[in-house]
Amino acid sequence: MKHSVSLQRAVAVGVMTAVTCSLVTGLVVYDIARPDNSLTEVYDSLEEMQEIVDNYFVGEYDMDNVRDYVLTGYAEGLGDRWTSYMTEEYYQSYLDSAADSTVGIGVTVSEKTTDDGSTVLYVESVAHGSPAEDAGIGPYDEITAVDGKTIDALGGYQGAVDAILGEEGKRVTLTVDAYQTGSSSDISVTRQEYEQIHVTARMLEDNIGYICIEQFTDQTDEQFLDALDEMTEAGAEALIFDLRNNPGGRLTALVESLDALLPEGDIISLKDKQGETETYTSDAEELNLPMAVMVNEESYSAAEFFAAALQEYDKAEVIGEQTCGKGYSQQGFELSDGGCLNISTHCYYTPKGESLIDKGVTPDVEVSLSEDKMERFYVLEDGEDDQLQAAIDALKS
Repeated sequence: MKHSVSLQRAVAVGVMTAVTCSLVTGLVVYDIARPDNSLTEVYDSLEEMQEIVDNYFVGEYDMDNVRDYVLTGYAEGLGDRWTSYMTEEYYQSYLDSAADSTVGIGVTVSEKTTDDGSTVLYVESVAHGSPAEDAGIGPYDEITAVDGKTIDALGGYQGAVDAILGEEGKRVTLTVDAYQTGSSSDISVTRQEYEQIHVTARMLEDNIGYICIEQFTDQTDEQFLDALDEMTEAGAEALIFDLRNNPGGRLTALVESLDALLPEGDIISLKDKQGETETYTSDAEELNLPMAVMVNEESYSAAEFFAAALQEYDKAEVIGEQTCGKGYSQQGFELSDGGCLNISTHCYYTPKGESLIDKGVTPDVEVSLSEDKMERFYVLEDGEDDQLQAAIDALKS
């Protein structure tokens, strides 16, 4: 099973956050109990299958890989698209993404096969303020070699990832095919500690402050409040919040961020399996500026809830596309194999008590990007971004 991997290691990991497409409420270290009788037939079938494999299977296999697929299948068999099993490697990658700071170069990569059949590392994203960004590596670039060795010569995807991950302070030379220029060059990057930045801000035309929230982690609310201060001190007369492609994340970060914007009242309610409900509220202090929120079909969980709350309080117009429609929050349960079962444990509701399940947030102004622009999303100029221009127009009017 191949996943994108963040080429960094955690320095200070707190509570797990930002499991894909989830509003995470916490991490539980779970003491595995012995299976009850309801699983007896399952174990019997697995043992029977193993005996058949041992006696007749002529191929080679990795038992750890078999185990990962069994656990993945169990989670998928629950029929909840938000519940999943994460392997130890994949789980550690998420823990790294939740760290206060990390050591590495700061790129998230996935495996890609080129037309000639060779393997490259495709750069999905580059962390703000990371060594990779400082060195000029950008989204959609392709890493074709590490310290002069091709990805295939390093043993493929995992071998290349291991070669890039290394000791702090040491340099690694990457051969990079740049998406923006189409040129290939060797780029030397030093592995070092850097702060995780998930919120960025800048001023647009007409004194409109733009704040992008990439995901909700333990640091997001503090970074968001700093961004708000930066924009208001710079003279922002209106604000745009960009939550497109935001996968959601930590509940407390969502609540603290919204509290700064909303009047006194409910922010979010969560109900567990026993029917017990917990409601988070905001105080009376609020920010009174014209606002717009940009979302798309890749805005999940906390991201769409951010938009829904501002929309229900008539604090902001929502611009973009219908969001995913997720109404469950998850908790991560560490397993003895080093992996994690991320399972839905709560239903959650908007300030007006609405569930977003299967309906999501409907934009006030519906605008989509073309397929070509979506493929270039992270390198679009402001003038090319139809959704951003629609948000600016909405605030002007």
